[in-house]
Amino acid sequence: MLSSVSKDINLPLSSHIFELLKIIKFHLVFFILFSLIWSFFVEDLISRWLSNIPLNNGSLDLSIYGPYDWIEIQWSMVFLLSIISIMPFLSYSLLKFTSIGLLPKEKKWFYSLIIFNLFIIPTILFMVWVFFLPNILSSFNRFGSVEGVGNRYDAAAIFKLTLGFSWIIIVFSLTTISLGLARLIGVFDSRNSNMKLKIIAFSGSLIILSLPNEFDGLRIITALLVIYLSDIISRTIPSSPLGSRSFHVDDIISNNGKVNRIAVVDCNCEGVCPKVPENFKPAGVAVPTCRALCLYGDEQDSLVDLVISSNISSLIITGCDGSPIPLNFRNSLQNNNCDLKGLNWLDSEYSDDNIWKLNSLKDSYS
Repeated sequence: MLSSVSKDINLPLSSHIFELLKIIKFHLVFFILFSLIWSFFVEDLISRWLSNIPLNNGSLDLSIYGPYDWIEIQWSMVFLLSIISIMPFLSYSLLKFTSIGLLPKEKKWFYSLIIFNLFIIPTILFMVWVFFLPNILSSFNRFGSVEGVGNRYDAAAIFKLTLGFSWIIIVFSLTTISLGLARLIGVFDSRNSNMKLKIIAFSGSLIILSLPNEFDGLRIITALLVIYLSDIISRTIPSSPLGSRSFHVDDIISNNGKVNRIAVVDCNCEGVCPKVPENFKPAGVAVPTCRALCLYGDEQDSLVDLVISSNISSLIITGCDGSPIPLNFRNSLQNNNCDLKGLNWLDSEYSDDNIWKLNSLKDSYS
């Protein structure tokens, strides 16, 4: 994997965001196309669905009381069917978009999430429409009737109730994918969660504002539940080998006038190396953490990717002098014009002194 990583193209995060927006715009065209196609069949589909609801007196029990309700439920159904129709195309595009930049564990996680949304979500929607709601209505019809009083049902209300459940499932699916994808490409992490708050606010507002009147009193609770479950699932993403998925790196001018872009690797060396002081937070310097850089290939791959994406010119390792580093990792750094330097804290008698470590770090790139 190292050889392929070293040949990657250096692209900033903004270019990936623009590429993602292109994917969304492209599939918006597919959404419009499917909407036009489904509009020719939706009336027959709704009529068949309503006629199959197991009520005692058949269609005589169903009524539409509002003059515009029939038009509203038709276009709502078109919207729902179009979203389901573009899901396979959107899933394929997202897999193609993410496959190049993800590590094996991350690919496995994201592929599982996409497959779940591609197959399980439509299955759940099918069960809701064909079995769940019709059976509930049938139960109401059997146990909720009053002797001598005829039962009439608002067809629009029944449809909107079912549509509301479907919309909750779809928003849950899209929110989970959005949060997971944003975490994977490093748009936000535990220290910078602005994008996470935006996704959550958008999804919550979408549920609160779009659920039909049949869900009055449950909108806020439903929105909080969807957001909570989506965030829990997105947190199952494998942790980054470097402790964070994004680093802010700036040009730093050294004492000799040379411009450097620096990453200080806080290598734990399997628990034997002194840690970088917590108050070491230099502006414009990446500080990735590693368990043992010389032992774990995923950490080496992630560091090479960081070197390429952030144009790192100097990689500083705290624990050793750099000699245990594998040759292929060294070659990858050399191919990308990145110098390797080791501070060798393991062999220093002052390695327990935080002030000495801070001075050692500052001297390494000043």
